[in-house]
Amino acid sequence: MAMPPDVDRTCRLGLMAKHWEPGKVKTRLGATIGMQRAAKLHRLFCEHLTHALATAADRRSLVISPPQSRGEFESFSPTGWDVEIQSEGDLGRRMQTWFEQSAAAAAPSVENAPPVDGVLIGADCPLISTALIGHTQRLLSDHDVVLGPAVDGGYYLIALRDGWCERYQPLTHQMPWSSADVFTTTCTRAESAGLSVAVLTPMEDIDTESELDRLRTQLRQDSSDAGGQDLLQSIERIMQNGVQT
Repeated sequence: MAMPPDVDRTCRLGLMAKHWEPGKVKTRLGATIGMQRAAKLHRLFCEHLTHALATAADRRSLVISPPQSRGEFESFSPTGWDVEIQSEGDLGRRMQTWFEQSAAAAAPSVENAPPVDGVLIGADCPLISTALIGHTQRLLSDHDVVLGPAVDGGYYLIALRDGWCERYQPLTHQMPWSSADVFTTTCTRAESAGLSVAVLTPMEDIDTESELDRLRTQLRQDSSDAGGQDLLQSIERIMQNGVQT
C-alpha cells in the first residue's frame, strides 16, 4: 500500500497555462490539424486537468497568461483553484517567480508550521493524475527536487522541497528551453548544486499530431478510466468537427 504524503509538510500545486488563442498555443500541432482545433485541444487539456486534479495537493493555482484571460479560466475551473498571473520574462523567470511568490504567500504565520513544497506542471500532458502528485509529495519528503521527464527531452513536472531558495537558481536561470536537453541539463545542474533529485515515470507532452494519436490510442485501451473516456470523447468531437461541447 502506498504511504500518504508526509503530514508534516504541505504542498502547493501550480498549473501554468496560456490562453487558447489560435496561432498562439500548440502551433506545431496546429500546423497539421489546424490552429482552431489545436487551440480547442489546449483549452480542453486545461479544463480536464483542473477537474482531474481537483483534490491534489493542499492548494491549487492556475498560473495564467495573459492577465485579461482570467475570467475565461475562472469560468471552467472548479472550486478550490486560485487563478494567478504569470510574471514577465522567459519560462525560467516565470517558473521561479511562481515558486517565490507561492512560498511567500504560504509563509507560516505561526511558529513551527509545516514547511511548504511547490509542484509546477504545464497543460501539455493531460494524463497527470492526483496519484502522481501524491507520489511527488512523498518523494519531496527526502529529495530536494522531483522531475517528471517528458519524452521529447523536457519535463512535464518540477517540484521543489520547501518552495524556493537560492540553491534552486541554476534550475531556471539561462536554461536552453527550446532544446531537447532541458531534462538532462536540469539534472546535471542539480547534481552540481548538491541537490538530490527523484525522477518520475516519463510521459509524453502532446505537441504533435503523432503524439495526439498515441494519446487517443492509450485512452481507448484504458476504458476503465471514466475521466479518461470523457477526455477521449471530447478530443474526438474536436477532431471531427472542431467544436467542443
